[in-house]
Amino acid sequence: MWKWINSFAQPEKAYGACNFFMPFFVVVLLVCLPLGTVWGLVFAPTDYQQFDVYRIIYIHVPSSSLSLTAYMAMATAAFVGVVWQWRSAFTTMLALAPIGAVVCFISLFTGAVWGKPTWGTYWIWDARLTSQLILLFLYLGVIALYVSFDDKQQGAKASAIMAMVGVINIPIIKYSVEWWNTLHQPATISKLAKPSMPADMAIPLVIAMIGMAGYIGTVTLIRMKNELIKRDSHRPWVLQVLDAEQASGKPFIRPVWWAVAAVLFTIGAFFMVQQGVKFDSLAAFIDMGGRGFFVWLSFVVSFVALFILLVLSVLDRKTIISETRKQKTRVERIMRARAAKAAKKEAVANSS
Repeated sequence: MWKWINSFAQPEKAYGACNFFMPFFVVVLLVCLPLGTVWGLVFAPTDYQQFDVYRIIYIHVPSSSLSLTAYMAMATAAFVGVVWQWRSAFTTMLALAPIGAVVCFISLFTGAVWGKPTWGTYWIWDARLTSQLILLFLYLGVIALYVSFDDKQQGAKASAIMAMVGVINIPIIKYSVEWWNTLHQPATISKLAKPSMPADMAIPLVIAMIGMAGYIGTVTLIRMKNELIKRDSHRPWVLQVLDAEQASGKPFIRPVWWAVAAVLFTIGAFFMVQQGVKFDSLAAFIDMGGRGFFVWLSFVVSFVALFILLVLSVLDRKTIISETRKQKTRVERIMRARAAKAAKKEAVANSS
């Protein structure tokens, strides 16, 4: 068993694992994130205390919760990389860092926007908010520390140590609302306790959280593949894999996965519409009880940030593949020139 697990320390095995899991995360992303968002914005009932501004919860809670999960995954990868010297583990850590930073930013931004109509201010130095801000700095610190090293192997190790040390902040964030007197409410959904909100509000929230997990998984795998190609661009397996992918002509996501996504989305949409639209008109939906500015600002900024990160990751992959192929062409040209020069010298030597 351990031998099988240890095989994924090899970059080519890790790359294959990324390809294997990618369709699953893409389906989860495409089904759950839009479904949970639309359900929460349109079909979830209005809260009796905060009214419609509470709908920010459907982007704030997923980003807040998954920012902690992403950090723990990053720190775990860092630990594996340092202890067992898995290069693919360092790759996972580096892939997760910018994703976690973006998700953490969304958590802070939506929390600040939600805080204005709820608390009367965008920001207070509350224990939960401050520790979440520290989490963002930890993500950025891991990225900055890695970039600052010319020797990327040493940079990855230094970043890994920082990531592991930063784990101490996770329980502080998690239990800050219990350890200190804060304005921030306790956890909305707990593994062990009954949810603090009705099921018709909680279900779309859970779906949105699963969708955010699908997004993080999808972008992480894309960035992992990018990093694996970049770091091993000189090794034969990279071009072999890229050539095989190009020659196969198979779509990125097989039709069967699109069918699965369509079926799951249809099932979810069926249960969603059973709740009924909670607004009398389009104007009321946009206005959100006079809090439309805060709700729509939160969702627009969040999804723009997520979209930009996804697009940059895809474009980065295209650039890396292009540079890898150019490097191969340059090497082949140099080798041909050297061979021709050697042949010319040999011909001159033989003629003399």
